[in-house]
Amino acid sequence: MNLAYCDAFASFIRKSLISMKVEDEHFNTLSGLVYDIKMDLHPEDGYFLSTKKTLDVTDAYGKSYRITVEEL
Repeated sequence: MNLAYCDAFASFIRKSLISMKVEDEHFNTLSGLVYDIKMDLHPEDGYFLSTKKTLDVTDAYGKSYRITVEEL
């Protein structure tokens, strides 16, 4: 079984978006709000359904986006 790096990639993306907000004035409108990473879990029992991770982001104008990291 090979390792999947979905957690690492999702974490890197989230941290990058947060740091862009603070350090670069050109990206302030790009990343207004960066939410926590969500895992693909069974809705009732909570076990992993896949390695997929999602990250919701809202820009300064209120438009929302979903970034998905998924093993192929």
